[in-house]
Amino acid sequence: MSYDIRKLDRAVFDGSLSARLSTLHHFRYAMNEIMKFDHLEDCDLQPYGEKIITLTEVARWTLQQRMGVSLIIPCSEEHVPYKAAYFKLLVWIRRRRSAFPTNNDDRINSLLEDINHQIVLRTRGIDPRVQLGIEELIIIKKRPDA
Repeated sequence: MSYDIRKLDRAVFDGSLSARLSTLHHFRYAMNEIMKFDHLEDCDLQPYGEKIITLTEVARWTLQQRMGVSLIIPCSEEHVPYKAAYFKLLVWIRRRRSAFPTNNDDRINSLLEDINHQIVLRTRGIDPRVQLGIEELIIIKKRPDA
């Protein structure tokens, strides 16, 4: 285990990341720390799975209190970095889902509801998925040949 992961390990288990996610002042720093787990192999990530889900729930709660977390709700420019970090974490969780313990499936499904739908409101022609840097959520439907 590298030094960075040991440092993250302590931050995850001593609650400092949770405290940082509770305020917008330290929110992006904490999200960046969580994303460092992306470099782990699935078998190394699995022991952190439940804590990462808990931290994601804390992040969701913080954003819900301040600005909302839905792609349906338009986002002001000042809130873009916070929502972008949150949605990128959700995309990462969805991509790495097999690395998370299956006993967390209900919690993961609840979190992923924020990105697993096709309803998107565009404000002034701006797709919030593009605004937040999560273009991989855009599904282009092919038209059937006439």
